[in-house]
Amino acid sequence: MKLLQAILHQPAVLLAAMLLGAWCGLAWPGASPVLAALAALYLSLVQAATLPFLALAVYFGLQRSVAGGAPWGRFALLLAAGVGGMFLCALAGALLTSAAAGGAGMAPGQAAALGRLTLQAELAAPVSLRGADAAQAAMPVAPDLVPSNLYAALAAGAVPSVLVGVLLFGAAVAAQKMERAAHLGHILEAVYRGLEGVIGLVNRGLPLIAFVLAAAAVGAAGNEAGLLGGFLASWGVAALLAASLALAALCWRLKSAPGPVLSALRAPLTVCLFSPVGTAALPEFIAALSGRLGFARGSVELLASAFPVFVRSGEALFYAVLAVYAANLYGHALGAQEIVLMAILSCWFTLATSGLPGAKAALWAGVLQARFGLPLDALLPVMVAVELLCQGTRSLVSYLAAAALVALSAEPGRMPAAAAGGSAAAAPVLLVLGRREAVLSLLLLGGTFLLVFCAGMGAGLRKNLLATF
Repeated sequence: MKLLQAILHQPAVLLAAMLLGAWCGLAWPGASPVLAALAALYLSLVQAATLPFLALAVYFGLQRSVAGGAPWGRFALLLAAGVGGMFLCALAGALLTSAAAGGAGMAPGQAAALGRLTLQAELAAPVSLRGADAAQAAMPVAPDLVPSNLYAALAAGAVPSVLVGVLLFGAAVAAQKMERAAHLGHILEAVYRGLEGVIGLVNRGLPLIAFVLAAAAVGAAGNEAGLLGGFLASWGVAALLAASLALAALCWRLKSAPGPVLSALRAPLTVCLFSPVGTAALPEFIAALSGRLGFARGSVELLASAFPVFVRSGEALFYAVLAVYAANLYGHALGAQEIVLMAILSCWFTLATSGLPGAKAALWAGVLQARFGLPLDALLPVMVAVELLCQGTRSLVSYLAAAALVALSAEPGRMPAAAAGGSAAAAPVLLVLGRREAVLSLLLLGGTFLLVFCAGMGAGLRKNLLATF
């Protein structure tokens, strides 16, 4: 069973499941509503387990970090470094897309096909970008970061507000004596491990959900789905560059080659790429960074859980690339100052909408329309579809950026031999048999050879008899 699960969670198998789902979506587009309903059910199931797990991971990470003597000022410096890295990530993505002229030079036939795709796409709710007060409609209002009611924040899905409440509660518990909080720690630890097991069970259906998501997306887009390939190529190159830089920081800190680090992070990276919820990879990331790469578990639990929520580098990169691509699509080439402004706007938008669940392409289109005058009403359904398709790579960039911050802030321990890989020679496999086992093995081997010999003799005799009579 474990061997079958390991085979099904290989990236090649999951990619094959996505390609098969895309083919099924093209062959049976009428089944896309049913597949979308199944994907929504899976999404709800994952979120029901990952949100409390995320809160408990931050709580225990704070407890272990404070117990290990971590200064509070270091967390503020790391937060500032994360915001700076998010801006650099968005700026690099915008510059790369502008230099490659992504979205420019689309043929008239492709533009007409893209228009048909926008007409047949449907939004879950009507959206108007031109209300009575355009400036007010274009600017999303950030939710209250410090919640007055933690249960209301949980019900609304405002993850940053929930984590702020958890951090305040965890800091209050950490100020108490250890024996006073011991019983609470035991209870929460049991819940923490239980939720980790639930997420592991849900992630076993990853090949199926990869198939369903691909079939639903391609079935909804139809034959014009290939028109999104231009943006997906631009986004893929930018995400690969950002992920490579984060991986290089990890390798430099661990003084290791990329191969062993990628091997240790294979499971969380796979879940990030093929799951619609990036938090589903959090247990695997914590296990990989602490157990396989040797970082302190307290720092890993706190930083790898909180930073992808407050500092979403992948999301800022995505909005910067999408803005430059849409500007090029409308023939509005951005200058150097506009590209820097676009990177700042994408970072501000990411931070301002961090507590809003669901797709945010409509709000981002309003910001671009108010600042640059781009008529993105017609492209709005396509932007929503592209946002959902790129969710996995966005989560991958955000979590790798958080892993790089963990590596730069925490002193790594010794990498286990299993993660270090090729530095040590493989241990020889010894087969030791007793006298009884050896005799039994020889008898079984002799019986096997005798059966093969008798089968061959029988086949030859049957052939001769049939030829004679």
